Amino acid sequence: MEGAKNASSVEQRGERHEELKQKYLTRLLPVIQRQRLSHLRLDDIVRFMDISKATFYKYFSSKEDVIEQGVELVVTSLKQATALIGDESSSPLLRFQHAFMQSVDVACYLPEELLLDLKQLSPPLWERVKQARLEFQQQLQRFYEQGVTQGIFHPLKPMLAVLQSELFLRNIMDPVFLVEHDLTLRTLLYDYYELQKYQWLLPEFAEQIDDAPVRAFIDRIIHKFSQGMRSEG
Repeated sequence: MEGAKNASSVEQRGERHEELKQKYLTRLLPVIQRQRLSHLRLDDIVRFMDISKATFYKYFSSKEDVIEQGVELVVTSLKQATALIGDESSSPLLRFQHAFMQSVDVACYLPEELLLDLKQLSPPLWERVKQARLEFQQQLQRFYEQGVTQGIFHPLKPMLAVLQSELFLRNIMDPVFLVEHDLTLRTLLYDYYELQKYQWLLPEFAEQIDDAPVRAFIDRIIHKFSQGMRSEG
């Protein structure tokens, strides 16, 4: 009995350790969206994670270890997003909203500059992210093709729509772009969601959709985006 209690306690400590590690990595994601990995020093990483160096070394062995584990977190998130969009037990309208929200997430945390930086630093890690992103894109296309076949979506070309979405979202996540055009990210995301509904959904289905989950999601994205900006400052 005592052995079972000890084993359970060790397991709980292990789970807590992983939870904290993911928490610290997540704090870093908004920052590396706008800073090159190769330029980050250990002192920067510790500051952005808001922990001491002693705490850092309880969870990570080096800057390279942080990058590797951060990539694994991104790959896992991409795979979860792919599964969410592909879940045919959910209604098509809910999956449509998931497609929008997950596309925003991917654009937010996988800017092209970050991928190019990763390609130079570690080609094997870059390949993992590249493959996970490709699977995500392919799932998006399959979902839109299903919607067209089911008579829910307008008969658009899914591949072109996915590429269009990526390019647009990548641009609006750039703070310089927002400042130059005197725009706010919150307004742009709201407007783009409305545009996506108009572009894809036939009128009778557009009238049925509840926008509240997407509005709450956009509020969370703006909060994270703002946190990343403050961390850099």
